[in-house]
Amino acid sequence: MNNSFINKLTFVFFLLGTLLFTSCGSSSGGGDEEEFEFQSSDLTNKYWYANPYLSSDFARDDAVIVYRFEGGNVLKRQEFSGRRDKVVGSWSLKGDELVINDESISIDNRQEWFIQPKSTSTYLKLNSSAGTREFYTDIDEINDVTADAYLVNDLHIVNNAFESAYKLEYAVYGDKLSKVRALVDGSTSFEMEDFTNFKGNKVYYLKENDRDNYFDVFGGAQLIKFYLKFDNGESYKLDEQIYSSSIAALDNFSTTATHASGAGSVTINWNAIDEDDIYYFVEILDKDGNEYLPKFRSTRQSAVAGDAKELIIDNSTASEYEALNELTLGDDYYVKISGFKYEDDIDPDNSSNKEINIQAVTRYTFKAGVW
Repeated sequence: MNNSFINKLTFVFFLLGTLLFTSCGSSSGGGDEEEFEFQSSDLTNKYWYANPYLSSDFARDDAVIVYRFEGGNVLKRQEFSGRRDKVVGSWSLKGDELVINDESISIDNRQEWFIQPKSTSTYLKLNSSAGTREFYTDIDEINDVTADAYLVNDLHIVNNAFESAYKLEYAVYGDKLSKVRALVDGSTSFEMEDFTNFKGNKVYYLKENDRDNYFDVFGGAQLIKFYLKFDNGESYKLDEQIYSSSIAALDNFSTTATHASGAGSVTINWNAIDEDDIYYFVEILDKDGNEYLPKFRSTRQSAVAGDAKELIIDNSTASEYEALNELTLGDDYYVKISGFKYEDDIDPDNSSNKEINIQAVTRYTFKAGVW
């Protein structure tokens, strides 16, 4: 047989084999990528975060959404500000149709979504007639963010006499934050200022000029919103609920402090307010009364309603923070007593997020004498 013919025939078989491999081979040759087949197991028992942010005003319902799809078709929604989970309804998944029944939404609480092909076990893209929504199992910017709004019944001096009155206070934590605004209602908002607290954490509080917005009657439950802007330019909004429970005022006449000058010992006496489930912190402040950098902060003190309390502070006293050696002999010092209650359904001992779910605080700060 002619060698030239054999060579030509071999070349033809080579070309056919190449074409066959190209048409039947992997997608790396230019074919469509295989779609991720979304299963219920990809959806359940994890937190899904969406940021529907539209604007920084109060009226927009565009706060961070956090869902958790659990077994038995139980739907939980998290108030992200205080990491509080609540059962709000149910969910179902049939094929690519995800139905969410969220009873916490007053209008259109049944939502029918279709899972899009780009979805994975960490990314969920949903379409409906109302638009598109994207959920992630992690939003890095807000991982360390928490926020709390709470009622304060403050004992303060008015016309040289002590009076008690209410006000609202706010605390927002987050190392990557660059701007925070508390949105009280449609017409009231406050720019907040960043501080470093005694634990070394970055926290936003009201500016000094906005801390004395007192009112006489607490109107009950109220929704507060926080506008957040981050170092990378991203914006978010958080919802935070103040519940209806109020708190009584401390009595300045039942509060004393005795300091043994030079001995480093202070005895604080006070009467617990006549309410159950109130816990106390005692703090010693410097001559300027700096509340954000106390020189001593006690551990949490429990109390029976109306009980007479005493705390002796010396080098052996258990504390959250202690820097009494920084006080200067001969300078004035202040004592701050704070009684507080947690939000509804927060376990005071076992809730890991209890310190960012304070409902109300009763507080009295007074000049205790000379150190």
